[in-house]
Amino acid sequence: MGGTDREGFRVATAGGRADALHVGVVLPVHNEEHHLPDALRCLDRAIGQVTDDGIDCRLAVVLDDCSDASSEIVDHWLDHRTGPAPVDVVRICSKNVGVARRTGCAALLDRWPSAPVDAIWLATTDADSEVPGDWLTAQLRARAEGAHIWVGRVQVRSWSDRLEGTADEWQRRYAREPVPVHGANFGVDAAMYLDAGGFDGLATGEDRDLLDRVLGRGAVARTDGTVRVITSGRRQARAPRGFAHALSGIEDTLPVAAAAS
Repeated sequence: MGGTDREGFRVATAGGRADALHVGVVLPVHNEEHHLPDALRCLDRAIGQVTDDGIDCRLAVVLDDCSDASSEIVDHWLDHRTGPAPVDVVRICSKNVGVARRTGCAALLDRWPSAPVDAIWLATTDADSEVPGDWLTAQLRARAEGAHIWVGRVQVRSWSDRLEGTADEWQRRYAREPVPVHGANFGVDAAMYLDAGGFDGLATGEDRDLLDRVLGRGAVARTDGTVRVITSGRRQARAPRGFAHALSGIEDTLPVAAAAS
């Protein structure tokens, strides 16, 4: 199934699966009123690039126990959008990103009950994030080359809420990290997703957990350092021990943080 690339993953090679005729995108939302409009706008742009190529695409927006204006923002967006793909809005009350991603994937798969699962690709991002225009086309290109799972990197939108030096230290550590995994920039073949049992109901780390289980089943993975999702550098975390927590941990190691304490 391929050799080994420099990051420890087998290089994807042509796989002989069915063409990816269906692409499902999952967007979990928990109190994201400030970032959600940009997230939706960017998703419409990325989805448009694959629907222009004749691929059937759907978006599942999973509103998870939102107490801010997120639900109203989604309703307004649906009323006024001229977007390229149907949207399913699912409401849950779990406050759990693993459950939200799992729920969104299930809702999308239910929409294609007759399609072969190896003809479906599932992608996920986050509601505080902005995907680039080629986000889905890059994933499908990797899939066409044999990949069962695709993981990309992120970049932080603004460091204004963080201490001086946080950005440089994060960049230094991030550059050394061989395989960073972000649910904000993640895609997986539906057949392999189901074989691995899907996203688990984890409050954090659900993305790496799924990656590990998929790799354990012999999946070919592709890492992509060029297609980066822009995400928030905020302090108030939505997932415990998630990205915001990691940035705060870096701040705690800075000399300026020690001097201020």
